[in-house]
Amino acid sequence: MALLERRALAWIDNFELSEDTLAVDGRGRIQTSDYDLTHWKAAIGAPIGLKTILNDPGLLLDWFGSSDSAELLGKQSGVRDRWDMVVAVEAWARACRALPPSPPLLAGGRMASLWRRHAPLGRGDTVASLLIGDRWSAGRFNGTQGGLVALGLKLSGGPWKIATGEAGDRLWLDAITAGARAHLELENRLRLFAERARDALSRRRRVGRLREVLLLAMARPAVTSALVARQLKLTSAGAIKLLLTAQEEGLLIERTGQASYRSYAVPMSEAFLTGAVQERMRFDIFEPDFWSDEAENDGSPEPR
Repeated sequence: MALLERRALAWIDNFELSEDTLAVDGRGRIQTSDYDLTHWKAAIGAPIGLKTILNDPGLLLDWFGSSDSAELLGKQSGVRDRWDMVVAVEAWARACRALPPSPPLLAGGRMASLWRRHAPLGRGDTVASLLIGDRWSAGRFNGTQGGLVALGLKLSGGPWKIATGEAGDRLWLDAITAGARAHLELENRLRLFAERARDALSRRRRVGRLREVLLLAMARPAVTSALVARQLKLTSAGAIKLLLTAQEEGLLIERTGQASYRSYAVPMSEAFLTGAVQERMRFDIFEPDFWSDEAENDGSPEPR
């Protein structure tokens, strides 16, 4: 889910992140390469209190990482200096306090619209507005890393940048709905895949490090033999053998077809997954988690 949100925020920022620049760390946060030039990426997945957003412009700017960005981009980038940004954020906060009372889901959209109107940062204010609106609305719950609304806007479309009043409220709520549905659909597909993969591995006499390869693949849009070898500390031949084994089992699909640089991904098409699971999945809360680090592995030593 974090990968979908991250790419949606980049899309909002008119920037495309290639698949090989994205990965999920052990805490579920997205890691990108040094070539990621999207604005205010420091705020994605980072916590911030609701009171801080309206009452502490300095901490809000620190959340965005404005100081680092200004130093990196320089005066010619269009980023305001720190004092000008503080003054502009204070003006935006006063406008937010003047809004009529409304539920948090609606208030987040209205605050985002005001942010785009005031443009306190002078650069990247569109994506900044969605990060704030997401945190104030859907971000009150543990279901977004800052890009659920951005994902919904990407899927549902509409003139959300200029819409006001009831039309703007409707587009914002529709985006939250679309983003939440996308999360649920992806989680369902991942659960189906995990169940199918567990069944396939349980039938093998020797699992080795195949489980680790699949965990690596589920945390990224795609994997290569070089990535597997580096992450799991295997030889190139050992990594290639594991990937080919996963492909033969139908657990990974090859995406490139190039002998010199083959890329593999988890098969996420609904037809592929539901065809392997004929009935609705049932989870036993007392069953050991096959995918956890503590799961037993009775297989023989893995390829090196």
